Amino acid sequence: MLEVYHFVNPLSGDSLETEKKLASYVTTATEKIALQVVPVMTMQSVHETAVALGHPEQEQVLSQTMYRFILDVKALQFQGKKVARRFLEAAQTAIFSGQPYTDEFVMGLVADIAADQTLFLEDRNSDLTIQAYRADHNMAAEMGVTQFPTLVVYNTNGANHASRTTDFSDESLRSLITPTANQQLNTYDGYLHNGHVTEIEEG
Repeated sequence: MLEVYHFVNPLSGDSLETEKKLASYVTTATEKIALQVVPVMTMQSVHETAVALGHPEQEQVLSQTMYRFILDVKALQFQGKKVARRFLEAAQTAIFSGQPYTDEFVMGLVADIAADQTLFLEDRNSDLTIQAYRADHNMAAEMGVTQFPTLVVYNTNGANHASRTTDFSDESLRSLITPTANQQLNTYDGYLHNGHVTEIEEG
């Protein structure tokens, strides 16, 4: 089985596009795949997003919005990874069309994707959700993720193998999400530190 971690900046258009592209590859792959989209916020990603939007002076406000957005995604992951991915993609699409990220908007979207609103309200401010957010941040650091979006794939069939890339081209995804890609990856020793993961450069 392939375990696929897609680390994204939730307020990045590039991340939305790679989410859609990766999802199409996963649905057609012959290999069994466990996909997890991992929204992560760093000081650098907040700064780059503010600059890209043309509002570097609004970095603090953007940081608060991104943090709230990620916690909401994490809260919905307790109702299933697919539920959280539907929320993430729908929210991103609306935000990039100019929709403010308000509580009213969030609750409407939670209803639209048929998630449990009561459970979501309980989870979105819980200590468990905050702990999950911090665990994702630590995992990104452990896996050597410094850019968004980044893909980490490892194979759990027999000997574990792992790779990390920021290249989401068709060629790159085909080489990773196929059984033949397993022979191209370095041995995974339980930790994806820089020295233990194949770095696939962009073509």
